[in-house]
Amino acid sequence: MNFVKIHLILYTLIILFTTELIVAQSKDITDAYFEAAFSGNYVKAKQILINLKKKYPHSQKTYLITANYYGNAYEISGGNDKYYLVCKKYADYTINSLIKKKGLNNEDVFRIISAKSILLKINVQKKNYLKVAKNMQSVIRHFEYATKHENDDDKMKFISGMYHYYAETAKEDYPIIYPLLLFYPSGDKDKGLKLLKECTHSADKNISIRSLLQLALIYYRDEKNITVAENYFNALLKIYPNNLVWQTEYFKALKKYNKTKECTIRQGIIEQKIKENLLLTEEQKNYFIKKTEL
Repeated sequence: MNFVKIHLILYTLIILFTTELIVAQSKDITDAYFEAAFSGNYVKAKQILINLKKKYPHSQKTYLITANYYGNAYEISGGNDKYYLVCKKYADYTINSLIKKKGLNNEDVFRIISAKSILLKINVQKKNYLKVAKNMQSVIRHFEYATKHENDDDKMKFISGMYHYYAETAKEDYPIIYPLLLFYPSGDKDKGLKLLKECTHSADKNISIRSLLQLALIYYRDEKNITVAENYFNALLKIYPNNLVWQTEYFKALKKYNKTKECTIRQGIIEQKIKENLLLTEEQKNYFIKKTEL
């Protein structure tokens, strides 16, 4: 083997090793970001995001996490559009960097749907249901991909579960977009619930936590079963008791079902956590206090 061939092999190995190292380091930062975000430590989450943007400014993962951060910021500000605009910008960056790619893989599809889901959630909060329908139309083929690859990994299983459940319930919940939903592939509520429950046992913590959250929301909003919803909220908050978004959503669920005693207990827990969290801005404090009014 001549020197040139040896040099090329070594060069290739160095590139592969460096790439794997960057991916591993990026994953560590990503995991740290979601741990901070799930814990309700928004200051730490922002610091980690700044670090991620310095190290990997143009990566799809950085775009997606930036969209996630500002989507959360939009919610806990009570709907300040300055956060929505940044969120949309980076969600669009994520989508546009992938949408024209040939031969999308599972990770690509997960990122596209994650970015779209952030925008979908905000548009539901804004009651922009036509935009919700438009966003769904633009990503439907990716949902179809996930349903066909649900046995590949837990990310695809989670997306498939979400699609199967909400493809059916959306027809009931949002009649204004019902005509558009008729053209979407059929869902299966029971299958969706089954897949999401399986995902609560995922080794991928991001997926297991999101599955617990979605099941808590589904059971109190759609299935009208507050007892089961409480089980999922309690499991979620046992791991992340300082997440005030989830704490206040639990309070909202209890209030909806007139569980006055439980509401009062949850209200006291939230008020104490607001007092203890010295990193909350006044805007954020006011948002959470307003959310816990009886």
